[in-house]
Amino acid sequence: MMDFSGNWSTSFGAMQLEQHGATVSGTYRYGGTDGQVDGRVRGSLLRLRYSEGAQSGSAEFRLLRHGKFLGSYIPDGQKTRYVWEGHRGWDGLWETDFGRLRMIQERDRVLGFYTGAAHAELRGRASGGRLAFRYRETNASGEGRFTLAGDGAAFSGEWRPAEQSDFRPWNGYRAPAASGITWLVMLETHWQRSLAEPEYAFGHMLRELFARLPQVRVRHRFFHDAASLAHRCHELRYLAEPVILMIASHGRAEGLSVNGNVVKTSLVIDNLRHVENLKLLHFSSCLVGLDRERALARKPFPISGYTTRVDWSASALLEFAYLDLLLNRGMPPAQAAAALPKIMPYAGARAARIALSRCRVPLLSGTVMAAHSAITWSRSDPRKKAALSPPSLASVDWCEHNAAVMAG
Repeated sequence: MMDFSGNWSTSFGAMQLEQHGATVSGTYRYGGTDGQVDGRVRGSLLRLRYSEGAQSGSAEFRLLRHGKFLGSYIPDGQKTRYVWEGHRGWDGLWETDFGRLRMIQERDRVLGFYTGAAHAELRGRASGGRLAFRYRETNASGEGRFTLAGDGAAFSGEWRPAEQSDFRPWNGYRAPAASGITWLVMLETHWQRSLAEPEYAFGHMLRELFARLPQVRVRHRFFHDAASLAHRCHELRYLAEPVILMIASHGRAEGLSVNGNVVKTSLVIDNLRHVENLKLLHFSSCLVGLDRERALARKPFPISGYTTRVDWSASALLEFAYLDLLLNRGMPPAQAAAALPKIMPYAGARAARIALSRCRVPLLSGTVMAAHSAITWSRSDPRKKAALSPPSLASVDWCEHNAAVMAG
């Protein structure tokens, strides 16, 4: 049986939980209103009832690791689930004197990544409210120590370079997520192979299309090799809000084709392993899904892409519509995929079917593979909790999409 007790920073404010055996009770405060929860633990799952002013309902929290739970709630009288997640201890995203710091806590071990030149990380052990660590950057290393505030919302600390005696301050507080915001990040390789070819980029078009949506923040960056792609992927660790990531390049069965070299699909996924708020990774590349049995055997987050060669302009039109359903209408990926052929009839002209959790629904063209998590983002709830698609909490359902795009 897992222990949920402690001070949590959640989607709806600070929460204090006490656990005695399998029984859990606690309080939280959201928007100036006090809330109360009571429930029981079975394994890693906490099922509870909550009450918050005039609203009440049921909720489920699943402990993913010592420092993080991922959960959902359903208000009484409704059928839709909404996201409710939390962090405790050192786990989570922090705003610090030296930029943002992402920490992951497993029992007493803490792994951290922080913004800086190229690779920068820290590793340490937590004891009570203290963390002793060593840090390593590309051209520097040293040690430090943090002390967590009583409410778990901030820390004070200090650090010093290797072989130096004087410590310097390093303080931080939990980085808040902007309500209702989603990032659309496009990482793209240059398509042109010579000066004779005209300039064009898919990301430029996406930026113009979604500039009309105030809740969407679009970022477009280029990469030219495996190292530059890894760097861009690592930057996503420091975003507090949900992220939809598109990667556009030429493709092969083994992965992305970049300037004559192959960046394996498994390497791309590994570079995103600690991006905790990634809601969808879409490969806008031919053939990448062919290696799915090996590269995509692990299911860390939802993924979509093509297993055939596809026409550049035809796939672009379909992806504009796909992203609009996700970002403008707030649909989860599975629902957006099912709706696409109804909006664009040619998308389903030669499609086979999409297998999704024992159901089959039509999608894009060619053959597309994808993974859908039970947890997806929606803008529909006035309290800004993300809607969950059934059936189960924190499960990942993989599906193969036999799509209907015009093959190139």
